Amino acid sequence: MIEFDAKDPFPLLSLDSYTYKEAQDHAILVDEWLGLQIQNCEGKVRARSASDTDVAQQNWEHLSPQAFQTPYVEIRNILDLLNLSAGQHIVDLGCAYGRMGFVLGAHYPGVHFSGYELEPARVLEAQRILADSSCANIAIHVADLAAEDFVLPEADVYFIFDYGSESAVKKTLGDLQKIAQKRSIEVVARGRLSRFLIHKEHPWLAEIHAPRHFHHFSIYQS
Repeated sequence: MIEFDAKDPFPLLSLDSYTYKEAQDHAILVDEWLGLQIQNCEGKVRARSASDTDVAQQNWEHLSPQAFQTPYVEIRNILDLLNLSAGQHIVDLGCAYGRMGFVLGAHYPGVHFSGYELEPARVLEAQRILADSSCANIAIHVADLAAEDFVLPEADVYFIFDYGSESAVKKTLGDLQKIAQKRSIEVVARGRLSRFLIHKEHPWLAEIHAPRHFHHFSIYQS
């Protein structure tokens, strides 16, 4: 069990010191402490999905919010492994309620964060909480990452959790390849689909530098 401490809500723990269920249970307590009204928001998401089947295929509304979000303690582990510096920019592709932004705001206030999420209700709820915080470098936007006219901003690090269909993730990886032709980037891929596609179709990311593999995520560098 991970003890919740309001003085340190995003603790840095060894990756092998907690189970995934313990991390999820801890995340529920942190969500409540932050004031996120997730159940209410997910009701709005389901209502929108009922009238738009295309959206329903991309927003994971059929799953528990703990299933489609990365636990806070794991996010803290990822950020520690990235060894971020002030002034760097990290982009979260499919950020849901912007959990990574809250961890960055607490422990890496000099790092810029841009989160992109398909569901307006989730974005509005995250923005509501951010408005009462001092996270000046944190921004969360509504965006359809799979849309042809969506353009990824240039950044130092990109975090991608299997946010949608295979074709959507393929589009995002193609967008990342275009950016990598201009600059070096790091990509944190969480989930089976993203990592599978990187190793199958993107040797520029999987083979130039040796990836760092962990149980739930991998870190790649172009």
